[in-house]
Amino acid sequence: MNIKKSLSMLVILLISAIVFVACSGDGNNNESSSNSEPDDNFNATDYPIVDESITLEMMGKSSPIQPEWGDMGFFQEMEKLTNIKFEFRTASADDFTQNKQLAFASLDLPDLFYGAELTAGEEADYGSQGLLIPLEDLIEDYAPNFKKLMDENPDLAASITTPDGHIYALPGIDESVTSKTPIMWMNGPWLDELGVDKPETMEDFYEILKAFKEEDPGNVGDVIPLTANAPADLRIGLLPNFGIVQDDGIYEEDGEVKFAWVQDEYKEYLKYMNRLYEEELLDNEMFSHTWEQFVAKGPKTGILSTWPIVMVGFEDPMDALNYPVLPPMTSATNDEKLTTLMSEIRRGRAAITNENEHPEATMRWIDHAYSEEGTMLSRLGIEGETYEFNEDDQWVLLAEDGLSTTETNAKHAPGVGTNVPMNLTEEFFAQEGGNPAILEIYEWVSEELIPYGKLPYPQVYFTDEEQKEINIVKPDIDSYFQQMEAKFITGAEDIDAMWDEYVSTLEKQGIGDLVEAHQSAYDRWAEAQ
Repeated sequence: MNIKKSLSMLVILLISAIVFVACSGDGNNNESSSNSEPDDNFNATDYPIVDESITLEMMGKSSPIQPEWGDMGFFQEMEKLTNIKFEFRTASADDFTQNKQLAFASLDLPDLFYGAELTAGEEADYGSQGLLIPLEDLIEDYAPNFKKLMDENPDLAASITTPDGHIYALPGIDESVTSKTPIMWMNGPWLDELGVDKPETMEDFYEILKAFKEEDPGNVGDVIPLTANAPADLRIGLLPNFGIVQDDGIYEEDGEVKFAWVQDEYKEYLKYMNRLYEEELLDNEMFSHTWEQFVAKGPKTGILSTWPIVMVGFEDPMDALNYPVLPPMTSATNDEKLTTLMSEIRRGRAAITNENEHPEATMRWIDHAYSEEGTMLSRLGIEGETYEFNEDDQWVLLAEDGLSTTETNAKHAPGVGTNVPMNLTEEFFAQEGGNPAILEIYEWVSEELIPYGKLPYPQVYFTDEEQKEINIVKPDIDSYFQQMEAKFITGAEDIDAMWDEYVSTLEKQGIGDLVEAHQSAYDRWAEAQ
């Protein structure tokens, strides 16, 4: 067990307990802030949202391909439109997760979490403590765009309402084909040079990786047959081939909730990945490289876990068609093709805290993202700089000299690289022009991946007791699992020799309690269907 991590979590839990007592003492912590009257500076309709400028503090998860958020055209245009300025507290990846947890634990909260990636547990837990304010009245009064979405889709309200009846965070809606399932990509020119077809089994996959390594079909030297930004990318992309489609280790099978990391199928996955690692078919730097180092490996890589345009870059968008999608495969433990299916409703993207003195104005600011104009600003950036319309009134991404369209797009659109509130409809993507390659990729995914998609576990919320149990056991479970996965794959620990001890340790750390909480939540969800 990581003692430092455990002590840190203990401090967070203790502080959270103190906060809970403090916030729940008057019994009014769940009343919506919209019960208070906004001041005369606020405009309930039209723009600007406030007559005299106000400044709020925003915390969000940034992407390495983005500039400082204050330099983004999105925030500058939103300030012109709304008269609302922001001071930013951003960080990327794991740093953001730690900063977010610390902000709640220390009560050093921003006014707004944006691109927040709040978990269902965080929404329910911090909402019930009064640290996040209920949003349903604010939505009713000041969010016409989002309210329209809720009226059109009854599942939306059900998906974001916590067990206490409140909505504490706003989601994103993403109907794009390529966001419905994880995608891994193959280096098509290398396949052509070798004269091989796409793999159908994991043994075929191994042989292709081996041929990449030994024959260097791209003549690049130091070939990296397979890489990923992080182990989680490999898990979600390849573990279904062994028979498990999971979400953070949890999955449901015929009504029974199971824990993936102790199953025989996962053990076989580890053995397979260890085989690849030992033969240097799997990037041996995967557990330590930075995002920048990972992206730089693109031209030398055979199988990618990130869109090729990010890692390789194309002068001609049609070059994207040189990277076909990796199909689902069968293995010794699984004779059924499977991929992970994801919900179109992406929860936890924005939330207003109890530190915010302008919740009505903030709600109007967020709600703009659910309009057509707001979604385009969030996802495409600035017309004339990051995108333009062609003669058929379709949007076309632009590329600056030396940058890909994605890198150019990310300079002004936070929705490139960060999960922010947006309403990405099928109609939005149908408006995309100038890049017939993306339309063909949509067809690939629709035909080759989505038919085999399986939802690992439904979107649920937990009761207070269930969430407390999860909060107690999950940090140590996650820490131990991640440490042991790295050791198993790299060969630092023998999988067969250590497996029983590994499973026993996880059981002692509380995977039974974790599964029980998820089972109870699943049963409530199933009964309500």
